Amino acid sequence: MIRVTTAAVVGLTACMAATACAAPDPATARAEGPALAPYFDCVREKGVAISAHRGQPSPDAAENAVSSILATGRAIPGAIVEIDAALTRDGHLVLMHDEGLDRTTTGRGRVADLTLAEVKAARLKTPRGRTLAESPPTLAEALSAAGDVGAIASIDLKPADEAATLVLARAVIDEVRRVGAQDRVILITYSDVTARAVAAEAPEMMISAGVTRDEDLVGLNPAQILAWTGTREERPAVWRALKASGVEVQFGTLGPDGRRRDDLYAADGDPSEYRDLFENGVTVIATDTPLAVRRVLAPEVAAAAACPRG
Repeated sequence: MIRVTTAAVVGLTACMAATACAAPDPATARAEGPALAPYFDCVREKGVAISAHRGQPSPDAAENAVSSILATGRAIPGAIVEIDAALTRDGHLVLMHDEGLDRTTTGRGRVADLTLAEVKAARLKTPRGRTLAESPPTLAEALSAAGDVGAIASIDLKPADEAATLVLARAVIDEVRRVGAQDRVILITYSDVTARAVAAEAPEMMISAGVTRDEDLVGLNPAQILAWTGTREERPAVWRALKASGVEVQFGTLGPDGRRRDDLYAADGDPSEYRDLFENGVTVIATDTPLAVRRVLAPEVAAAAACPRG
């Protein structure tokens, strides 16, 4: 069980300022870099990876569910499953996108106000309201499921105030290490400060960070970074430049119904725009419709999945 203490907040804030957090054998970890870095180097050169938003194989599947993680991993070679971590009142990590249980489960209340047992008493619901015979998983259960199907887990460290985000980050990093999943996770960050602190705290793990130019990588190990370039606007010149400098580019076609790129691309019945993303340097496509992306880019997805890991 993970205990969130004042000392943890203070320690992580100091780490954030110094960008020199401790890690097991940090000198070795920094020298060797993330275990996944060579894999993503290969993907960048040979194909494309698909990241399933909230782990869902399709928009009508349950969010952050073991069943969805398994279905995505079985359907898409080399899948990345994006999942959302949250801390319960008694210090356990579970998957939940929102602060509360109300939208995606039969439960009620904020995760932070509930015990693990109370969260586990809820049952997951699909977006169409069907109740499943499964409860919100712990992070360890989700990582185990992802490992079972050869998927990489991309763990969203939801933006709150900086100190709270860093406490969550430390809890996630500790849990990833506890279950030995360092070589199959990505940690998602939302600010320069968080990216640098998390990258320093976990030099053996890949980090997703907002990057649109080389200058954004100052103070970071480029081999550790997957460059997040947003969801609102295609930027082929930026993507090509980042790829040429050896940085893997991510672009999100996900978002609200009717406005996301997934829907816009599909509107004419020919979502060939996904191929345009790949041809302009995008290495990871983060999407609400991963099966549609795979249909367009099946050879490239297979080529990426064939890249050796560690």
